[in-house]
Amino acid sequence: MQRLAWVQLAAWALVALLVVVTLVPIGFRPVVTANPSIERTAAYALASLIMMMAYPRHWLVILVGSVLLAGGLEAAQTLTSTRHGRFDDFLVKAGAAVAGAGAGLVLNGLARWRQNSPARG
Repeated sequence: MQRLAWVQLAAWALVALLVVVTLVPIGFRPVVTANPSIERTAAYALASLIMMMAYPRHWLVILVGSVLLAGGLEAAQTLTSTRHGRFDDFLVKAGAAVAGAGAGLVLNGLARWRQNSPARG
């Protein structure tokens, strides 16, 4: 399997993990740190960063899609019995998704610049 295919697989696996962890009953939610905002920030930033690395030409779709995913999952939490959707949680997740996508955009630009720059001897 090529490297890009592995990155794409990792990106979609992370999105699937976000969906599951966001919607499972609260007792099953894994706790990594004492601060859930740190966990949310890291998860959404990493997911959008990896998506940007996997699909560099689709940056706008990934940027918008990451924010919509955060909003959709936050809204879906209101349909569960043990979770709650809150606007401030959405803002944390959406902000992290935008930051991760922005970092991915910069990294993709640097990679493209490095690839196109003349070799230094």
